[in-house]
Amino acid sequence: MATGDVQTILFDAGNTLVHLDYAFIAELLAVHDHPRSPLDIRRAEYVARAAIDRALTPAMPSAARPEQLLWPGTTAPQPSYFDVALDALGVPADEIPAIVAALRAHNAEECLWRVVEADTADVLAELTARGYTLGVISNADGRIEADLARLGLRRHFATVVDSHVVGVEKPDRRIFELALARLGVPPTAALYVGDVFAIDVLGARGAGLTPVLMDALACYPGPVDCLRIARLAELLPLLPAQQRR
Repeated sequence: MATGDVQTILFDAGNTLVHLDYAFIAELLAVHDHPRSPLDIRRAEYVARAAIDRALTPAMPSAARPEQLLWPGTTAPQPSYFDVALDALGVPADEIPAIVAALRAHNAEECLWRVVEADTADVLAELTARGYTLGVISNADGRIEADLARLGLRRHFATVVDSHVVGVEKPDRRIFELALARLGVPPTAALYVGDVFAIDVLGARGAGLTPVLMDALACYPGPVDCLRIARLAELLPLLPAQQRR
């Protein structure tokens, strides 16, 4: 990947900067008599990502907005993200709704995406020290900026774009264009790092940015025609210090 023109690095939030609390979900499953390890849950998420990719590729149906695919709802014909993941874990179909409802209720009180890897802040600080401008574009529920502040990460970003606040979701190119306009950089000067191919990679590519897929277990299903990283620190060898412009 050529990085000589890159000035800006934009990030997804969920499972890129802040990760699902797999330990909490494992505890909840155990309460429901379905003990699974955090790693089991993380693997099952890949099945859910593949389901989103199928729903949104090659074109997004009007009834399959990404927000509707995350949680069950009356307007989305597809099973939700957590429905699919729980099915992949072998949870009986008639028990899935209660567990998803418990997850949704907990997420409403305290966001489930709340685990920050130990080196995340250091990687972000190093990228800033190397001369890159950082930002966030997240399909979120209006809380992501406050969540990032609470977790000590907000200070690293020049802008945070929350889909709920701005009224447009990835993969719509307009949300990427909004972030770029705020930062005053062209799409050819920006990378975008996210964890769902149809939302993050295809969305960023459609807006003219260079996509990078966060693939924590290095097992993303299906053809993935972009750079993949397992941890944010893998960006550092790719992005040398910027020369003064």
